[in-house]
Amino acid sequence: MLSFADLSEVKKYISGQSIEFVNFHLSDIDGRLRAVTIPAETFSEKTLEMGVGFDASNFGFADVERSDMILKPDLKYAFLDPIEEERRVLCFFCNMLEVDSRARFTQDVRHLVPQTLELLKSEGVADDAQVGVELEFHVIDQLFSVRTPREQSFRVETSEMVSPPGGDEVYRIAPKRGYFRAEPNDHLFSLRNDIVSIYTALGLDVKYHHHEVGSSQAEIEFNLSPIEAMADGTVLAKMIAHRVAAKRNKIITFLPKLFAEEPGNGMHVHHLLTKDGVNIFHDEGGLYQLSEVALHYIAGILDHANSLLALTNPTTNSYRRLVPGLEAPVKAVFAEGNRSAAIRIPGYVKDPSQRRFEFRTIDATCNPYMAFAAIMLAGLDGVRRKLDPTEAGFGPFETNLYELPTEELKKIRSFPASLEEALDGLEQDRDYLTRDGIFPDNLLDEWIVTKRKDIEDMRVVPHPWEVARYYDI
Repeated sequence: MLSFADLSEVKKYISGQSIEFVNFHLSDIDGRLRAVTIPAETFSEKTLEMGVGFDASNFGFADVERSDMILKPDLKYAFLDPIEEERRVLCFFCNMLEVDSRARFTQDVRHLVPQTLELLKSEGVADDAQVGVELEFHVIDQLFSVRTPREQSFRVETSEMVSPPGGDEVYRIAPKRGYFRAEPNDHLFSLRNDIVSIYTALGLDVKYHHHEVGSSQAEIEFNLSPIEAMADGTVLAKMIAHRVAAKRNKIITFLPKLFAEEPGNGMHVHHLLTKDGVNIFHDEGGLYQLSEVALHYIAGILDHANSLLALTNPTTNSYRRLVPGLEAPVKAVFAEGNRSAAIRIPGYVKDPSQRRFEFRTIDATCNPYMAFAAIMLAGLDGVRRKLDPTEAGFGPFETNLYELPTEELKKIRSFPASLEEALDGLEQDRDYLTRDGIFPDNLLDEWIVTKRKDIEDMRVVPHPWEVARYYDI
């Protein structure tokens, strides 16, 4: 990544690197990066002072009658476009400002994480947070989607899945047989290399990449990094992955559930807090070598799970992955090394500086700025209230939850089974997000309205399963 002190440094870089265009990136409410571009020679003091006007309502923020906003480039977070081949393009992440006051727009999601960190500091809890993200996704050749009065369907073509239409079996991967598969069965190796090469060039700290369990499924995992950088880095990583795939005439999707009989895509997030450079989640004598702060923090996340999932799993498709008995955790429990638990303490981590937990329920359809901030605020609330996860009934559970008898499972608190339930939870439990002014109420209101509109739009579309099941009654 690039960082500039002032306009003169930017102008010098533009001249020295023969930059032709400057791109301004900022996130919409869903977490997609959007962009506006200017000729490089017009980047000036006026650009920094006045910014660039845009319609915030089109991004999912603000009301139409008060939607004029200003984007202002963040000189500390820039990069040379790593994919555009014909033109040299300098890119900036941007902040959103009010038109009249030039004050920060309260719904600018990019500010949520640094504001939450400041709150942790002011409370004396921690001065930094580290996260490590695991991005899971499918790589497909073609996606056909039809929505007309006569037809509602989608079809996926992929070179890796068994039983192709023509019967041409060329090193295909059978269902749920893809984990760590190598070439020639792994058809995605070269594409992942291309993506990871760009990530590392941009300064994103990649731990490794590999083929995932499902056919046509991949994972790229990042090392623990400062949470502010990783919030920007996650939205950037998704955009880069999409663009690299498009260059190869492929499609990458982070949809939580694409194939009915294959594993879905999560975005497991590893998390720890530090103070004065020391990991405050570690305690040699604590449960799983976790400190009291860590246990309180875990309890806070699980206690607020019903509302938290409205931000960490915010699409209707999210809950096709969060189904009891399948691969994603749906119970509010924690344990060491248990991949059926919503919060897993990695058993392989022996270094005290790395002691952490992994939140396994979250998926990549979230807006990382909102999701990461919400996780911290839920954890902080647990610390403030000194919640004990065991007393609260969150475990630890060291058995395979997927195999527990139904009567035993009923005793364990479940996560929402639908986006509608999660949004109901957010309407009833949002004080931990708003009480310190981190999440403005109007942002959460806009979020709920947007997501409920998704539900209503989906509800009126007949499902292929329904038609096949009931047409002849």
